[in-house]
Amino acid sequence: MTERNDLVPGPGVPGEPATPARAALRRDGFTLVELMVVLVILTVGLLPLALVQTRASQDVLESSMWTQAVEVAQLQMESARALGFGNIAPDTGLVDSAYTWTRQVQNVSFGLDQVTIDVTWNEKGKQRTIQVSDLVSFR
Repeated sequence: MTERNDLVPGPGVPGEPATPARAALRRDGFTLVELMVVLVILTVGLLPLALVQTRASQDVLESSMWTQAVEVAQLQMESARALGFGNIAPDTGLVDSAYTWTRQVQNVSFGLDQVTIDVTWNEKGKQRTIQVSDLVSFR
């Protein structure tokens, strides 16, 4: 009788001949323990990636809001400069129903005004403000 290496012995009886069907069952698929180990490894590996992605999305949104606020402040400062010295007056406004801007003008010395633009918005329940300031002269 020839011995085959791909056959697995029968159910717990020493010396019982191996059957090809048992050998096929033994070789195909994974055990439940192997699957559970793989799931744990995947969970431990992928969970931090999901947390990083969530944090990155929040940071992008926050950065976008700051960028828009700076854009509003720069636009209002350019508008004030375009009015020219002596014509700039305090003013307020609302942009995109999210950003409130305030323009203040203070005479620093003869022929020199300081223009200050404050932009305020709400982010995650907190009020944020940036301030842009510049000098406008008579010349």
